Amino acid sequence: MKHGKSWVALCALVGAVGVIPAAFSNAQASVVSNKPYLLVAAPRETTARGQRDYGPIAAFLTKVLHHQVVYKHPDGWLTYELWIWKDHGDIYFDGPQFGAWRLHHLHQTLGPRIPQPQDWRLYTWKGSPVKTLKDAAAGAVLCAPPVPNFATLWVTSLFPNPARQPYIRNVHGWKRIFKEVADHQCTLGVGPRLSVHYLDPNNKKVIILKRSPHYPNQAFTISRKLPKAARSAIVDALLSPAGEQAMMRLRKRFAHGRSLVAGHVRQYRNVDQSLDAQWGTIYASGIGRYLKQDAKREGFVTDQKVAP
Repeated sequence: MKHGKSWVALCALVGAVGVIPAAFSNAQASVVSNKPYLLVAAPRETTARGQRDYGPIAAFLTKVLHHQVVYKHPDGWLTYELWIWKDHGDIYFDGPQFGAWRLHHLHQTLGPRIPQPQDWRLYTWKGSPVKTLKDAAAGAVLCAPPVPNFATLWVTSLFPNPARQPYIRNVHGWKRIFKEVADHQCTLGVGPRLSVHYLDPNNKKVIILKRSPHYPNQAFTISRKLPKAARSAIVDALLSPAGEQAMMRLRKRFAHGRSLVAGHVRQYRNVDQSLDAQWGTIYASGIGRYLKQDAKREGFVTDQKVAP
């Protein structure tokens, strides 16, 4: 009993001085499975680029945790969405709609996030007969990235009736989307606020039909399958100077080189609602069925009450 109290006191002391829980050490590791932790990310790149960008992060976390962390690249969006539903990964990095969904349904731990907000603009070419969202629902053609891109999901969420949604023409690249709309090849386009302003600084080519709220940006989340000490260690490590160095490519690619910042769950509340139209009944009820039937078999328990 004395030994138990001493261990608790030691853990409290370590936490008080703000040390990354490197005491996720041999004593605790012996209780945890030797199975590697999986770092996964949305499949927006080739396998080679994924390994280049995320591999250093996995190697860094391996040193911090004294437990192997490996990056695993999904072979497509359907695979990745299945991984999310079944909590296949251990550490995730992806868009706010997915992170918010895992926070809500899987009660994962929120890690660092990209500091800049995400806000979108739905626009049409100047002089277009489309003047309102109601006009846009009547067979308009929307140039947008393929779902589940968050910008496209935001637009579709503006039209709850699938029969009254614009027709989506998949186009890659914000500049190309803007050009298609400016050339009257598409009725509607969507893009980040800053991109639209850069492409049309004097508001001569397009008019804005709808402005999105300021959404939080991409973030890390960590599965509850990992011990609490490991989850805390990951968050602290990624926010450290060494973590910034390990995430150099990620920061340059998604944050213009800026440091990631601590995330707050309240910032992601209801952001996952944009997935309603994309995931349908799976979003509404399928995950509940999965959690009840399979979570226990896979060795962890998920609380079914709403996340704070």
